Amino acid sequence: MVRRVVLFWIVLCSVFLSADPLQYLVRTTPTATALDTHTGAATVWYSGDDNSVSANIGFSFPFNGSTYTSVNINSNGMLSFSSSNTEYVNKALTYNDEPQSIYPYWDDMFPPGLLGLDPHPIRYETLGSEDSERFVVTWSDMPRCSLITIDLLGVKVCLVAAGSYTFQTVLYKNGDIRFRYPNTGSNDAHGASATIGAQENTTNYDQYSYNTSSIDQTFDILYSYLPSISVSKTSCVINDPVNGTSNPKRIPGSTIRYAIQVSNSTYGTASNVFATDTVDSSAFDTSTIQYLQIQSGTCDCTGVSSADNNGPGGSADGVNPVILDYGSLTGVVGGIPTYKCGYFEVDVK
Repeated sequence: MVRRVVLFWIVLCSVFLSADPLQYLVRTTPTATALDTHTGAATVWYSGDDNSVSANIGFSFPFNGSTYTSVNINSNGMLSFSSSNTEYVNKALTYNDEPQSIYPYWDDMFPPGLLGLDPHPIRYETLGSEDSERFVVTWSDMPRCSLITIDLLGVKVCLVAAGSYTFQTVLYKNGDIRFRYPNTGSNDAHGASATIGAQENTTNYDQYSYNTSSIDQTFDILYSYLPSISVSKTSCVINDPVNGTSNPKRIPGSTIRYAIQVSNSTYGTASNVFATDTVDSSAFDTSTIQYLQIQSGTCDCTGVSSADNNGPGGSADGVNPVILDYGSLTGVVGGIPTYKCGYFEVDVK
């Protein structure tokens, strides 16, 4: 998914980000997309009632500030990174028994089917490659218990299986999560007895709906990973008309190099990262703005050489405000944030 992150320098170089009940995710409801089609290599899991399986995701998936390579799939329509809980009675979020969990459609599903004689599969597999890599889980035409009893031995018995539910969850390599709900016919209750949402922990969660007919097959539910972008700005004098490059001073006619560093301290990739800086035209000759460039790693104001490499979305020489195009900024690698530095030069009046 392409995301444009724009950093504005305002007064003290403040960056304003939107808030959300979730710390790392923001929810939207884009137009419905087609189900991912499973291949012959998909794992087909015929689950008993109230069961779970640990599945290999196929890549490191960022969630709640950590990464996971496996996830527990619950037959009752949830994914969990914290336990293999198989509770069939859905609860309102927050749900303390599953601190890190995803709820595409938590309801009392009955994979064995009517009278236990008509099993319905849950399929999961990793599809795509590189940036398009994703882990897909599909509950297919899943019956639901509408009436249950507990026998003398404490065993749950599903007496009536009513309704047919197909839904799909996609975990993307960049940390996004998508729920899909194709039209499953007149028996679909649209969430009337389900919990739908995501829970990073017991403090940060989003309950899309709880026991409410909220699902419309014309849209998906998409949780987009929100990278944590930090920014800092420094400057150095690299030349002046008196001293040249040897111990230059900040005097009229001197050249100042600005260095704007951005870092991504979370695990998801930030795409289309830009920084915008308005140069004070009363103090600088903005027509001399030049040598805009982007370098990987932390800033080194005096150590970098003058160069032109600003990316396709950056501004040109002599343009104010200056726009620096950082492109994509990957997240934490080996526990260390990733950095890029943008430079430009301008002369003092």
